[in-house]
Amino acid sequence: MKRLSKLIFITLLTTLFIGCSLNTAQYISPGTKPKVNYYTEEIKELISKNKEYKIKVFDMNIYKYYDVDKSEYDIIPEFIDTLNTENYKAEIEKDSIPNYKLIIEFSDNKYVINAYNDELLSIYPWDGIYEEDTISMEGVSDYYNLYNFCEYIKKVASNEIKK
Repeated sequence: MKRLSKLIFITLLTTLFIGCSLNTAQYISPGTKPKVNYYTEEIKELISKNKEYKIKVFDMNIYKYYDVDKSEYDIIPEFIDTLNTENYKAEIEKDSIPNYKLIIEFSDNKYVINAYNDELLSIYPWDGIYEEDTISMEGVSDYYNLYNFCEYIKKVASNEIKK
């Protein structure tokens, strides 16, 4: 009996040491982001493959969702096409809180665009491992400004409620 308990103890101890030497999970330390516009390019690629998606606007001030009509979906690829590398050099303060969250839902991915004001955005997936893409709206037409788009969707939804 003593011999059996020693054998079990040694086997258990060996198993524990083997488990400790395994590689740690890679998502804990992902390294650097491949490109400054990594997540923006992911969205662009999914849209270009004609993947179905849905857009919602979440107003952070009143915690309310607004559905975006499908006829308005073109703003996302058109907005992305207007960006250049200079737009990705923006800095966002750590304690900044977005006024709106534009949520883009694909069947297998969900992306969030934080609209802080009419000059600053950030883009990231719901479960991303890299830091978010930070975007300056400098040089982007008002027509493609996503903060203004969120304001517009809110006004449209408010007018529909009043009817």
